Amino acid sequence: MQVPEVRERESRERPVILAVLPHFGSGERSLEAARALRASRGVDCRVFLVDNDGGLPEEGLPEGVVVDRPGRNLGFCEAVNRGLREAAAGGIPYLCLANDDALPDPDCLRALATALEGDEDLAGVGPLLTCEGGTRIWSAGAFFRFGPNLVRHALAGRPIEEAPGRPLSVGYLPGALALYRRSDLESLGGLDEGYFMYYEDADLGRRLRARGRGLVLLPWARAAHEGSLASGGGASPLRKYLMGVNVWRFLRRQGRPADWLAFLCCDLLPWLPALPLFLADGRRLRAHLSKGRGLVRGFFGGGVGPEDVARILEGRGA
Repeated sequence: MQVPEVRERESRERPVILAVLPHFGSGERSLEAARALRASRGVDCRVFLVDNDGGLPEEGLPEGVVVDRPGRNLGFCEAVNRGLREAAAGGIPYLCLANDDALPDPDCLRALATALEGDEDLAGVGPLLTCEGGTRIWSAGAFFRFGPNLVRHALAGRPIEEAPGRPLSVGYLPGALALYRRSDLESLGGLDEGYFMYYEDADLGRRLRARGRGLVLLPWARAAHEGSLASGGGASPLRKYLMGVNVWRFLRRQGRPADWLAFLCCDLLPWLPALPLFLADGRRLRAHLSKGRGLVRGFFGGGVGPEDVARILEGRGA
């Protein structure tokens, strides 16, 4: 299965993009995201839709959408790497990493591609991610910090009126929606598939930054983002477990002394004292315990795979 090659005339007229969209969960949500990507103006955006759970229909797909059916749950990272190979085979210069809960405005991808075409020092560009009907900011780019989870999303939860008025250099681009040069991703060997999902965007950002490559938030490019729907939401046991496991992977591969100290002070040591705070809230207690199991597994070098996703979603624990 291959995305059609880019003709030289097309590449001169409009930037050609391959959007990699891993599917898991709601088929209609994935198709809505694919339609939003295809509706992008000023670019030729083809969509590589990876069916991680076998739930996508055989017919009725939007024009320009290619479905890859691997027969198993690849997770986010391996799905993106399959798309990266498809883009290389088709000569497509830009790869858009997309989640099914992110819907770009029609002019979003054109603005991102224009930024990349105008500055060779940039490896990737991301939009302002909005929520609550576009009235609030979900993320204005992501940064590393001395605090819980090691990272933060700039201006998260702030009114949309507080959005920055100019492009911002960021630590990394949230994986919900971002546009990269294919050549930069290839230079790193793609995403680290050991993450499966979560922290792979932080890992990618730090590796690109280590090579001197730029990452920028473009505030006038917008995309609506509901947030972590494939894993059940921001405080779900699955998301907490995956983050608990993967934070160890990130620290061992990319961690600096300040990262290790922040993890010890803000995540590891406070975990047990915080347990009584969630005893009256069953959902938060399950999420907190799930993160603890993930931290233990990650400490002993365990990874994340499709069996973990299935087990937790079926209620069989982490």
